[in-house]
Amino acid sequence: MNKVKSCFVIIVCVFFLSSLAILCISISKLENLSDGVSGNIFSGNIFGSKDLLILGVDEREGSSDFRGRTDTIIVFHIGSLGKKDALISIPRDTRVYLEGHGWNKINAAYVYGGEEMIKQEVNELTGIGVDKYMLINFDGFKRIIDILGGVDIYVSEPLHDPLSGADFDSGTYHMDGQQALSFARCRATAMSDLDRVNRQKYLINELIKQKINFQMITKMPEIITALEEETKSDFSIWDFGSVGFVLLFSNKDINQITIPTKAANIDGISYLVADEKEVKEFLRKHID
Repeated sequence: MNKVKSCFVIIVCVFFLSSLAILCISISKLENLSDGVSGNIFSGNIFGSKDLLILGVDEREGSSDFRGRTDTIIVFHIGSLGKKDALISIPRDTRVYLEGHGWNKINAAYVYGGEEMIKQEVNELTGIGVDKYMLINFDGFKRIIDILGGVDIYVSEPLHDPLSGADFDSGTYHMDGQQALSFARCRATAMSDLDRVNRQKYLINELIKQKINFQMITKMPEIITALEEETKSDFSIWDFGSVGFVLLFSNKDINQITIPTKAANIDGISYLVADEKEVKEFLRKHID
């Protein structure tokens, strides 16, 4: 019995030291990643609510200049202690007035004014003040999912779309990065972009539910390298650590929300029109 206990203690110690070594390697890489960015997102209160802007850039595979339109616009609202988190989608065709450029779709804001303009438009439309932002391209999206070992996804209706590469019958799939990207990009359904943003929120939610756990620690060096090479953000070392810590111990029951809009054709262009007052009242019911 004493030998069994001794072996158990040795195994625990080895695991702890290995985990510590991996964390040290990850932290050293994060320090390089966070050079020149602002301070800790959770400074003062790790359990306070925060709003992270996730932007998917429409640029071809193999490109990483982050100059394309932001065809995925999601605010990840991390609720305060005891409150639910939320993934809030803003459809890319939402009509907004861009200073110096007139009426446009919101996905053009980043092209014309970078991260500051898109953050400003999100704030004016929703009333949400963005704490931090992250842009990720196609290659980064695929790479992260492959590092995590893929993700189990339920496809609720057939998706066969040559443009996105989606080729799925209804059912459950264990998707690699390429398959998940095609699933997230597909618009060949009745509600087009609205269906697409719902699939994107569902996919992110499943990644958090299935992959944010203690087993992730062994993959952190690879994840950090991928983030360094395939994303653009103002996250600091402590932001990554703090977000990971909060998600690790959350119940991962995340609200999936899309702001209310109405389809309209204006001057021959198809838009989704949102009423700012209606959007803000809607969101007050769903986030703390």
